[in-house]
Amino acid sequence: MAGPLDGVRILDFTRYQQGPYATVMLSDLGAEVIKVEERLNGDLGRSLGLQPDGWCAYFEAHNRNKRSITLDSRTERGREIVYRLTREVDVVTDNFRPGVMKRLGYDYETLKEHNPQIITASASGFGPEGPNTHEPSFDIIGQGMGGIMVTEGGGPECPPRSAMGGLADQVGAMVFALGIASAIIARDRKGVGQHVDVSLLGSQVALQSMQLTGFMRHDRQPATPQKANPVFAHYTGSDGKSLTIGLLDPKWWPALCRVLGREDLVTDERFAHPKDRQQNREELICELERSFATRPRDEWLRLLKAADVPCGPVNTYAEVATDPQVLANGYISELEHPSLGPVGVVGSPIRMSAMPVGPRATAPELGQHTEEILLGLGYTWDDIDQFKREEVI
Repeated sequence: MAGPLDGVRILDFTRYQQGPYATVMLSDLGAEVIKVEERLNGDLGRSLGLQPDGWCAYFEAHNRNKRSITLDSRTERGREIVYRLTREVDVVTDNFRPGVMKRLGYDYETLKEHNPQIITASASGFGPEGPNTHEPSFDIIGQGMGGIMVTEGGGPECPPRSAMGGLADQVGAMVFALGIASAIIARDRKGVGQHVDVSLLGSQVALQSMQLTGFMRHDRQPATPQKANPVFAHYTGSDGKSLTIGLLDPKWWPALCRVLGREDLVTDERFAHPKDRQQNREELICELERSFATRPRDEWLRLLKAADVPCGPVNTYAEVATDPQVLANGYISELEHPSLGPVGVVGSPIRMSAMPVGPRATAPELGQHTEEILLGLGYTWDDIDQFKREEVI
């Protein structure tokens, strides 16, 4: 059965992570993605973390399902191929600096002459306007400039701390995919193509919507220590394994205390109301840490779940990859790699009741589909041989 984006075709100039993962998400939904790569070395992401057996988790994660065409897109013959492809696709994506696609002759105004309903989409570093627009940017720069490193570090008075490597790229990719999907809907309903732009910086700002909204009201960025809210935090059991509790609704406070065998905390005036628990957070954290340290983590989880107290394990990657809940929903799945056999892959976080969604194939070899794509455009084998002699492909 066809996926929800079956029939949508994307010509993908993106490299590294932010752009490629966006088109992976769209490919999991059924879109066909043709990845344009530099003819000799391809996407530099192919070499990041490359293993001796040829496995590259970085490239596989960001390019599954796609077809690869190698092309010198700076040449006249290469440009001819891109324009012919533009007439056959719905979306052209890039994550170059603003202005690069225009210099290459692939900006929206140029491409719409070849396909009036084309959608072009750019994942930039800083957005299309402003003093930083044309500067280079990568994940860590987006994290720093967007403010999350100060938040992660504990506030303005503490040293900054970066979040997980790739966080800005992954959030940017999700925003990018949303922008592209929205433009496809607008094209189908309104009959017009357009240009879409998202950025690492804008995505990081959006990620912190609640915190920045609060700051703009009170002009204060408070410290954000670990366990800022003692009942919305993590604790460690007697076996050294950790769990989380998330009690946003005060109704769960008595239930937590009963499970811990600490009914005294319910009547303790220091912790009687949410405001009191926040004001006396250090004392409450000490009490909860002592209580949780008396039993193993999984025993606490069993008891908390039986009492319907919101909780969960703090998992390592090994635990995530084997978690029954993760596996039951296809968040981790398996694909057959042509040379390495079965390999584990991260699935799509989206499920639909009437259509399949998820990984279909591992990432392509460099230029694996070049001839196939060119033949589909109407070129002949003689044309392909000529392209090779002229170093176009």
